[in-house]
Amino acid sequence: MTDVLAYGADARDDMVNESALLAKLDIARRQLAAPFAPERVDLVAGVAETLLGPRRSTASGPAAHFAFWTRRAALAKIAANFAARVPQHALARPRGLVFHLPPQNVETVFLYSWALAYLAGNANIVRLPHEISARMRAIVDLFLERLAAQGDESQLFVHYPSQGDLGTKISARSDARVVWGGDAKVALFAPLPLRNGGKSIWFGDRFSFSTINGAALENLDEPALRALAKKLHNDVFVFDQMACSSPHALYVVGEAATHSAAVRRLLDASALEWTMDDPAGRVGHAIGKMTAAFYAAGSGRASSVNWQNTNLTSFVASGPERQDLRVGGGFLSVVFVRSLDEVASFIRESDQTITYFGWDRAEIEAVAASRTGPGVSRWAPIGTALDFDFIWDGYDIPFELTRLIRVS
Repeated sequence: MTDVLAYGADARDDMVNESALLAKLDIARRQLAAPFAPERVDLVAGVAETLLGPRRSTASGPAAHFAFWTRRAALAKIAANFAARVPQHALARPRGLVFHLPPQNVETVFLYSWALAYLAGNANIVRLPHEISARMRAIVDLFLERLAAQGDESQLFVHYPSQGDLGTKISARSDARVVWGGDAKVALFAPLPLRNGGKSIWFGDRFSFSTINGAALENLDEPALRALAKKLHNDVFVFDQMACSSPHALYVVGEAATHSAAVRRLLDASALEWTMDDPAGRVGHAIGKMTAAFYAAGSGRASSVNWQNTNLTSFVASGPERQDLRVGGGFLSVVFVRSLDEVASFIRESDQTITYFGWDRAEIEAVAASRTGPGVSRWAPIGTALDFDFIWDGYDIPFELTRLIRVS
């Protein structure tokens, strides 16, 4: 039998055996709720209020991003949007038990899909890493404390060894499975069974980038440029460029001779926004980024290398070609191109988010509408790359995790 670490509402975590966990799953699956039931909305919104604290405007970081996204007003909009889209003469009901497998690199991101699954009325089991940060532990504890106060046993947060077949047994009892991580992780869990009619949702390897209208950038005054730099900084550095929606390349529509100075000013200002608590880690990142930039120059891919400071390193591509380097920690490839249509021509199936500046919505919609093939599930203004949406990677998550009952 496999021992399971079950995260509890107090400081103590209980070791339970495999049989006990599977029995808990059967109990959990019987404690479902209607989508966006008031008590579930209240619970999530209450945790958000605690995380944001009394000085909401000063809250920052991944936990604050999640809390702001789950504040009461935001949940009310998601709930209203969901209700408006349920077909006439139909009822939306939860799928049942949802099995969540979070990523290792961006530990708060699974909270979004878990929250949507919970709000959709489902029971959930989350396999957390064996070691989680104090920040993540605190958030999980907040939810567990409130669930325990309601006598709700439908939400389980556990850890168990990867060896053995417990994951297979959990999956076989689940009505849906949500996997965050790389393509290798997706492939590992793909063969696992689900209940009859079960659904898998995959969040695999993704690449994201930005595009800027060089003429619009050139026309910004200093305060506007600093505001844009702060937005770009947030997109790049909040998750240290590890989120699937973090940009790794910057495609500038315009001429290098005309617009490179404005781009340099933007990147310099963005680099100055960042502070890091670990100077040694910053030096290690800086060495890795400089190595990648000089390699690009040595191989002919770069015409120049820009070292803003230890925070941000960039290089200007030699020609208008797609750039796939994913170094992280503050590294951008800058490519000058002729048009927004040329930017769209670089899209690949694994691309997720394109953030933009200097284009109006109609221009972006026209380019997005011109593409019918796979690749890119999201176009968003610079500064909102990390703003989670209930439609993510092409999935309408609340509807994926509910089922429709026709009433004729």
